[in-house]
Amino acid sequence: MSKKQILGILIVCLATVFFGFWWFSRITGTYLAGQQDAIINEWIASNASTGGKYAYLTFDDGPSDNTDAILDVLKEKKVKATFFVVGKEGKEAKRRYMRILNDGHTLGMHSYSHDYKQIYRSVDDFAKDIKKLDHYLYKITGKHPTAFRFPGGSSNSIVSDIKPYIEWVEGQGYEYYDWNAVSGDALKFQMPADTLNQNILKDVHGQSPVIILMHDLSETVHTTEGLSDLIDELRDRGYELRAISETTEAIHHVSIKEQNSY
Repeated sequence: MSKKQILGILIVCLATVFFGFWWFSRITGTYLAGQQDAIINEWIASNASTGGKYAYLTFDDGPSDNTDAILDVLKEKKVKATFFVVGKEGKEAKRRYMRILNDGHTLGMHSYSHDYKQIYRSVDDFAKDIKKLDHYLYKITGKHPTAFRFPGGSSNSIVSDIKPYIEWVEGQGYEYYDWNAVSGDALKFQMPADTLNQNILKDVHGQSPVIILMHDLSETVHTTEGLSDLIDELRDRGYELRAISETTEAIHHVSIKEQNSY
């Protein structure tokens, strides 16, 4: 066999492997990733892991009138979750921040104002907003949260270059967490609980870790209604449900590390 023929075979083999990897990423949900149709390189390798299967229920935008109902379900099912909260004033909001912590869940930051135009006007504006939330939560709870989720995710289309914001977040000692499974509960509040759960389970595909995006809003009542069934189904599929902690493998839609960017 000539060198030219061998080279041709190698090229065909490499092309086949590349296409197979791309198709695998499509069917396992690695090509969905938030606001942009992006490959989430950070967790592709974990799909092939022979280790445990871990799922993380995360709730954005609370606390709300639904927070206590969500916490009641989690308590009944003996599950710990993560709440990426915003700045809410008033006695009830403060009580809910404390209940999240007292029930053993992770209290993470999402932003104080959740006003995209204000937050993403500049890195300085972003920093002021997040620090305001950090100090506010510390005043209420006596703890500085370290888990963070960008409003809109790190793949949001509001800011043209998220990397300076990521540099600031990491420079403060925060860790940011995106997601690889989403219910769609904030896109259409009327969506039934079964549909929301199926949206999540369609994204799961046996991946590990799975970080699931849901919302803690007054309008997302169907998320709460379907939560018990979702937990049962995830457990039936072999998942251990955990709250995000310092040992959690973070999913990043965008990373400042060159090898993990898209």
